[in-house]
Amino acid sequence: MHVAHGGRIVLADTKKTGRQEKKIYYGWVIVGVIALSGFANSAETLPVISVFLKPITEDFGWNRSVFTGAITVGTLLGGFFSIATGPVIDRYGPRWVLVIGFAILGALLISMAAISTLWHLYTLQVLARVIAMGAIGLTVTSVVPKWFVSKRGMAVAVSGIGERAGQTITPLYAQLLISNAGWRPALVVTGIVTWAVSIIPSLLFLRRRPEDMGLLPDGAVAEENLETSTQVAQQSARHRDINFTVKEVVRLRSFYLLATGLTLISLPTNGLMFHLVSFLTDRDFSAGYAVTVLAVFSTGGAIGSMLFGMLVGRFNIRLILVGNYLLMGVGYIVLLTVHSATLGLAWGLIHGTLQGGSFMMQQVIFADYYGRHSLGAIRGITRPAQMATNALGPLVAAVAYDATSSYGLVFSVFTVVAILASVFIFSAIPPAPPEAKPADASRLAT
Repeated sequence: MHVAHGGRIVLADTKKTGRQEKKIYYGWVIVGVIALSGFANSAETLPVISVFLKPITEDFGWNRSVFTGAITVGTLLGGFFSIATGPVIDRYGPRWVLVIGFAILGALLISMAAISTLWHLYTLQVLARVIAMGAIGLTVTSVVPKWFVSKRGMAVAVSGIGERAGQTITPLYAQLLISNAGWRPALVVTGIVTWAVSIIPSLLFLRRRPEDMGLLPDGAVAEENLETSTQVAQQSARHRDINFTVKEVVRLRSFYLLATGLTLISLPTNGLMFHLVSFLTDRDFSAGYAVTVLAVFSTGGAIGSMLFGMLVGRFNIRLILVGNYLLMGVGYIVLLTVHSATLGLAWGLIHGTLQGGSFMMQQVIFADYYGRHSLGAIRGITRPAQMATNALGPLVAAVAYDATSSYGLVFSVFTVVAILASVFIFSAIPPAPPEAKPADASRLAT
């Protein structure tokens, strides 16, 4: 049966059955809420925004660089906003960051349906992007790793399905609304959906970290049950619950190598996602088919999140990430050869799987290297540079297209950047824990 002591969940033997009963670990509730939050925040991610690119620019006669500029400015500012958001998440928890953030984001999306001038677009889109990237995005990717250690990869993978589902479903219904009613009603519906799936779950269920509820990571029992605690400790041995401070992290060579690799890969991944629909329609595929490929791409992302989530629990996450980036680099070149509907769908599934896995591993690797307690602040430090390339990716692709009327050159550049990113990740050997003996360093580096 279950015995509660001071908010802790303890396992006790059930004499009648001779077995133990387990209560579902609250961390999995957190995973569910974060999945819903990821779904809601997908409204301001590039696969969804890309659906609105052509209808809005064609309606107002703007070129793609002008439209993309609003995304760029908002993403850059969101990166700097993350520096302040990270410590808030670590100290006070994610609840009010997400509740307030989603309330504002939904209102901005609905307001965007009423734009009539370029400055309207820039004001609303910049603010929406700041909230989505600088507050919500950082929070969504920082919460789950705080609740898990040995099960971290799988937990992050499951939570990531929400955003992948949003990037699959939202473009489909948005394109359906755009085709039948126009882009303005589509934005209104998207804003309402954002409110509906995010605010109440975040308000009711989110907590900062397991220790605040008298729990331990991964669902380990409290110290009263020493035997089970020892078993959990042994299970977690491969993924030690180390905790660096921010001051310690910024002195580590691995931190800068890791941050550089993750920053570089944001350029091609976000540039591709934003322009994928336009690339396909420029090749005379229908808008409906292009959005279908985008949906398959996002579905592949969910598959990749789960697949790589299982892999990182068993193998070296650094080497898996290196291989992932190299394969994505090949994918940008393969996309340029797509001229048939079947090949386009196959490419979307495979490349989406790789990209979904890469996003999941980016969340896990910081926690695996530097621990849970200061994760928000540590990730917040890296966000300005990462958001800069996140913003530049779509803009660089837009400028290249406007200059050459083709995506060939910029997609080739994306391949080179992905290869370079893999080199930095390969060089980012995990540090020894602060309390570890010198011998531990070689074990963690394998």
